[in-house]
Amino acid sequence: MQTLREIRRLLTEAGLKPRKRLGQSFLIDGNLLSMVADLADLTGDEVVLEPGPGTGTLTEELLGRTRSVVAVEIDLGLCELLRKRLGGHENFTLICGDVLAGKHAISPAVLEALGPGTHLVSNLPYAIATPLIAECLLVSWRATRGEGASGCGFERLTFTVQREVADRLSASPGSASYGPVSVLVALLGVVRPGRAVPASAFWPRPKVASRIVRIDFAAARAGELADAETLQWLLSLLFGQRRKQVGSLIRRPAGGFSADALRAALSAAAVDPTVRAEQVPPQKYLAAANALACGAANDS
Repeated sequence: MQTLREIRRLLTEAGLKPRKRLGQSFLIDGNLLSMVADLADLTGDEVVLEPGPGTGTLTEELLGRTRSVVAVEIDLGLCELLRKRLGGHENFTLICGDVLAGKHAISPAVLEALGPGTHLVSNLPYAIATPLIAECLLVSWRATRGEGASGCGFERLTFTVQREVADRLSASPGSASYGPVSVLVALLGVVRPGRAVPASAFWPRPKVASRIVRIDFAAARAGELADAETLQWLLSLLFGQRRKQVGSLIRRPAGGFSADALRAALSAAAVDPTVRAEQVPPQKYLAAANALACGAANDS
């Protein structure tokens, strides 16, 4: 695995340096990097998506553990470095560009390079972590329903992420960290927090600590959700003004739903209209979203 000295050398020889705008921080602790790969529990036959491979230190480890690695790097200078270092590996595919196509979709080019049962393993760039995790789960939900042109679905996500985001992923109702992504993960996956990662394990050193996290997609649980778009819309509506009581947010039509339909959906889910969004547990969000989706289907 690459040491700090080797990473510095590789960047210097390529005329590159870490780009603050892209949030580039390279994991330089070999033991922790091995823990990321170990927690992924690869069998050797998976296709692995690695967003933000950087200089390829985790990539090199993954290439020896799995059938195929699809690395997605937005920094064109690092893309060229990766081509020179790893382009000779038959099980290495490099996509130069953004893994996300906007905030709410994974790049079609990335999805086309993957398939069913994909694993994500990555030292995730902080700026894209939350939307990418959410989109991986939603892509997997669509795959269980036969939706999505690529047929891609994620079996497991294993990554490092800033500790604040890790807290959100497993947050319980009533906590300050609880939000839309907490609900989505609770309904579509199983979170397995790993080791804490100090800021000193990265270069350049970030201002925050991180954590290794694994999320297994829960297909059976995901099958209970009738329509993911309706759930996302409902979460956006209620958490958009999280300090207000949920009953005050449904007094007028929104998102194509009448106020009566919104009120009926919350009632069907036994959601007290005087509570705030952060006090509603995931299962009640599921019930309310399903009631909305069912009502919309019956009206059409």
